[in-house]
Amino acid sequence: MEILKNDNELINEWDKFIRAVRKNPTIREVTKEAWKRCKDVGLKPEDLSFKVLNDADLKQKISDNSQLINIAKPYLDHLALSLTGIRYLITLTDKDAWVIDFRGNPEEFGGEDCGICLGASWNEKYVGNNGVGTSIAIGQPVMIYGMEHFRKSYGPFTCIGVPIKINGKIIGGIDVCVPNRYAHPARLNLTTACVRSIETTIENKSSSTFNESCDKNLYATSELIATAVHDLKNPLAVIRGLGQLGKLTSDKNKVNSYFDRVIKQADELNTMVVELLSIFKPQKISPAKAGPIIKEVLDEFAPECEANGIKLKMIDNYNKYIAISEPLFKRAIRNLIANAVQAMDNGGSIEVKLEQKEDFVIISITDTAGGIPEELKSNLFEPFTFRRNGGTGLGLFMVYHTITNTHNGSIWFKTKPGKGTTFFIKLSTATYTDCNDITRYKLV
Repeated sequence: MEILKNDNELINEWDKFIRAVRKNPTIREVTKEAWKRCKDVGLKPEDLSFKVLNDADLKQKISDNSQLINIAKPYLDHLALSLTGIRYLITLTDKDAWVIDFRGNPEEFGGEDCGICLGASWNEKYVGNNGVGTSIAIGQPVMIYGMEHFRKSYGPFTCIGVPIKINGKIIGGIDVCVPNRYAHPARLNLTTACVRSIETTIENKSSSTFNESCDKNLYATSELIATAVHDLKNPLAVIRGLGQLGKLTSDKNKVNSYFDRVIKQADELNTMVVELLSIFKPQKISPAKAGPIIKEVLDEFAPECEANGIKLKMIDNYNKYIAISEPLFKRAIRNLIANAVQAMDNGGSIEVKLEQKEDFVIISITDTAGGIPEELKSNLFEPFTFRRNGGTGLGLFMVYHTITNTHNGSIWFKTKPGKGTTFFIKLSTATYTDCNDITRYKLV
């Protein structure tokens, strides 16, 4: 897989695009349609009538949208972290584009005199096309670059808007505004990922099965995802945006080929991000036997282990069913095996054993990888505790979340410095109720 030589090359490509737009600007269809809507309601670019709620109406608006504000809070915070060192304004609005929360300094973007403040309306019919107002109008994410704004004074800024939807209905939106020089399209990908997580959390809150325990877990999940998205705001998201823009602004075969490779590289990362986000969605739990699933994982690693002198062994003394989400359970086992394999440079062994203990199965995974450092033991399952080269630092957290939250089990470990580590997983045997549909799931 080819990669860009360094970040400077990426920045240079973005600068080339900006120069091309300024030299030969082409009005996009989304901009033409937005301008037409503005003119249809009688707006004039330099004579806009800004609307701001009075204190009582603003208080009521915030109260009516308190759930959205509370759930979006960690995402606004971490989007702000991703913009440290530059001017920015991150805004949360309700379904009608009234500003109900923000991060940044509105005065740096014109303040109340320009309709940029808490309680202001960013609806297109008042302020012309803008990130969140336009995204709510069309129901899709948008990126409004500088001169594309209906109001000329907004020209120095680029606005990204993403609508927040529940069951296809818009309930709010997020806007990210930065000076044009910092308008990398990665910010659109980043904002969209945050919005998708907000939507998932709200949907779960509306579920009849939601309870206080889930509430706590989902809030923790929101914090994690926001942190992960910020920490993984990798340059590949930028590369994808540049690739798409580059293909639109150049006919050179060599450049198109270059951008094709960039997009392919970013798509691979996007798959990883989707998997990260999907782990926190409600999963279908079905009765299954753990042994065959684990054997599939070991078979995946067999060629790599053979090439590196690592012996794989499995002992299955458990023949009952457990209620599991097979994709997530398999991913958890895969992460544990992968960590052990990658930690053994000069051969070794990995043994997986399944044993019955009363109404539980105990799965042990023992390696000879040298043990876990003392300073990592106390928070090993927390996100970003340990990051190998090329890793995200989320693997063991995902294992912990899958075993404890999704499967109501437990996981712990024992380690000996210089020798190895054993991870233990404890899961309940499936009850009669869990298993009475076994035939339907084709397990026998």
